[in-house]
Amino acid sequence: IGKNVTQIGSNAFQSCKRLKYIKINSKVLKKAGKNAWKGIHAKAEICVPKKQLSKYKKFFKSSQGIKKIMKIRVRF
Repeated sequence: IGKNVTQIGSNAFQSCKRLKYIKINSKVLKKAGKNAWKGIHAKAEICVPKKQLSKYKKFFKSSQGIKKIMKIRVRF
């Protein structure tokens, strides 16, 4: 996801069962819609910029489809 993206729409990646790795380059992401991640791979990894790690961990919620088994970590 590009560095200038400010929002991810509702149902954006819904039912993309093969989606296992998401790299978020954006430091200005402010909104992710309902069910944006619902239905992606259960063990998906979401990689975010180092300075935004704690913010994005709080930001991504179960209402967007994030499961506890999914990892949100610093991108490499």
